[in-house]
Amino acid sequence: MVHGPQVHGPQDHGAVRRDYDLELTQFVDRCTEFARGEGVPAALAHSESGARQWVSDELTRRAGRLAAAARRENAAWLALVGKQAMRGAWWLLVAVLVVDLATLPLSDGWTMPRTAAPVAFLAFAALFTLFTLVHSDIGGVLCFLVGVDGRLSLPRTLGVLWAASIATAFVYFGIEDIAAGDSAERAQVAASLSHPRWEYLALLAAPVIVAVISGAVMAARMRRRAAPYLPGQRSQLRDLLVEESGLGSLAAAVWLPVNLVGVLFLVIGLAKDPYQLPQLPDAVTVIALGAAALYLAVKLTEVRKPVLVSIVRVRTPGEPDGPIRQGDEIEIRGLGFVPAAAAAPDQLARIVVKLGPIHIHVPLVPDQDGGFTNPTDTALTVPIPFEAEPGPWTVRVVTAAGLETSDYPLDILADEV
Repeated sequence: MVHGPQVHGPQDHGAVRRDYDLELTQFVDRCTEFARGEGVPAALAHSESGARQWVSDELTRRAGRLAAAARRENAAWLALVGKQAMRGAWWLLVAVLVVDLATLPLSDGWTMPRTAAPVAFLAFAALFTLFTLVHSDIGGVLCFLVGVDGRLSLPRTLGVLWAASIATAFVYFGIEDIAAGDSAERAQVAASLSHPRWEYLALLAAPVIVAVISGAVMAARMRRRAAPYLPGQRSQLRDLLVEESGLGSLAAAVWLPVNLVGVLFLVIGLAKDPYQLPQLPDAVTVIALGAAALYLAVKLTEVRKPVLVSIVRVRTPGEPDGPIRQGDEIEIRGLGFVPAAAAAPDQLARIVVKLGPIHIHVPLVPDQDGGFTNPTDTALTVPIPFEAEPGPWTVRVVTAAGLETSDYPLDILADEV
């Protein structure tokens, strides 16, 4: 399939997405065809190992093309997200104006807070637009919310949420101070600003501290080759509530909602008393800070290194049991061979088994559902090369992220004469 030049505009996302969907469909169809035993050249049909290697090489080439199409689609998607986010900021301003006009008959007329609110959101939309235009090709404001692994970061998101909320509130009070009709109103606004609420500073500082500490620890682990680094994942909203493994995060499930409740209290408090920065309930602040500490503790303690547990000889039906010899296939059992971020076909093709100094690329074995039966997160199957002399060897697995397991001893016996 021939692709056109790379595109970066949101208007091109539909076409790029269709190209990616077509490439993915062709890849899945090819996997299904190979899983049924079709499509293999006749010259290799008599050799099971040769056919399996040819299928793996063919799927590896196609996986590279699929990954290239995915990168083009992701670039166009990021540009689209940046554009839509900028529009959302302006629609928020429109919503504030509509609420102001809709509630006007219920009030005593157009008051100073009714002027300050849309002006504050106008400043927010303008700043949002500026950030979006500067980074429009990498998702606009989205680029401030993602971590180095490409996932949406909860600490970064909460930090930006509180920074935007507090900044908008202070612009709101600034407009009230400028538009104050008399000294009494100006003194009331000044009093609300001269006595800062420490809970707001704590809620703003907590995600920033968590992001800095967890980022520094992760960087140190990557330098020690104790943590994987798999950039280029697409950000999704579910990233805010799930761990890297794809399972739900209890700390995130507490931290995110309680911060949203805090922002809601801020909005409702300003609606009730437009001249006073509202005080948040102590319970909200304590729970939010406790959840931040729990989230940081989980991040600092979780280490997902691949682990090699055991190695067994693969026995074909009808074959007698026996020791591992040259040319046999072995099944390596363990955990963490395929992290959640490395399940793409091009990443699976990068997994390697080191048998002493010999590097054995793990073959891709498709199933009829368009996925793979080998490799998996808990098991890898590779052949023992005939170049491996009988005797003691060590085995280790190298994941797509470059992490290696510890050495595992393996004895290879000589062929029976």
